[in-house]
Amino acid sequence: MSALTDTFTSIADAIRSKTGKSATLTPSQMPDEIEGIPSGGGVTLGSTKLKPTIGNSTFEAKTWYGLTSFNGLNIWTDGDNIYYSVGSSTQYVLDKSTSTWTAKTWSGFTDFYGNSIWTDGDNIYYSYGSVNYVLNKSTSTWTAKTWSGITDLYPDYIWTDGDNIYYSNNTYQYVLNKSTSTWTSKTWSGITGLMGVSIWTDGDNIYSSEGDLSYQYVLNKSTSTWSTKTWSGITRFTGGGIWTVGTNIYFSDKYVLNKSTSTWTSKTWSGITDLYTDYIWTDGDNIYYSYGTNQYVLKSKRVR
Repeated sequence: MSALTDTFTSIADAIRSKTGKSATLTPSQMPDEIEGIPSGGGVTLGSTKLKPTIGNSTFEAKTWYGLTSFNGLNIWTDGDNIYYSVGSSTQYVLDKSTSTWTAKTWSGFTDFYGNSIWTDGDNIYYSYGSVNYVLNKSTSTWTAKTWSGITDLYPDYIWTDGDNIYYSNNTYQYVLNKSTSTWTSKTWSGITGLMGVSIWTDGDNIYSSEGDLSYQYVLNKSTSTWSTKTWSGITRFTGGGIWTVGTNIYFSDKYVLNKSTSTWTSKTWSGITDLYTDYIWTDGDNIYYSYGTNQYVLKSKRVR
């Protein structure tokens, strides 16, 4: 065999060792198979990991039924269903199979917005200042929730390192004891004035990005220490503008991250321009952009 044939054979063997498949692979099939190999990073959306189709990062127009003008900012999930919540008169639940939104009835509390919903991994909460509720999913009932330690909460400042839940709003730094619903003071090293809205993850590390070059940090979880992080390509960006599709990390609609080199490079999308991160959402299978009557779906391949 030629050296090139040997190389392709070795690559095919390596792919099969990761995927568990035994079928013969042609060179043209290898990129798709490699892209489907699970990795430690990225965001898993439901049971399906999503990635843009190779060579095609295109948003297409999306048609919804029952509700046609809405914003992704107020879409949320209880882990089973997708909801849209904007005050007492606009509460909907999505039937994914038909792309249809139907009216949703809640008990106990009805006048709420989806962008104030958050989860500790077990329960669903609504928090807006001193107004706090917890959801009973089986009965669609919201009941008043009492927290200890702090009582005025805003979801923008709540974040997780994958193990604990934190509240970070400048001088207010807390960690949650889930079993007692108690927030206790948290001390960080290396940074002061930490803001939860600026925190994001690439699937492996936790970062704080507040726009200015001097406010880029990475967290050492074991020591609760934030140290300066250096990026290439762009250096001034905010964590609130980060979003993910599978293992791909994007900032706004302008850049994509190469994790291995900490380098941001320009990203071009088709079908839509001026993409705003707040309006991007997922139903667990697809990625959507919803801003008023501007409704799009990202052409993606499902990688199982």
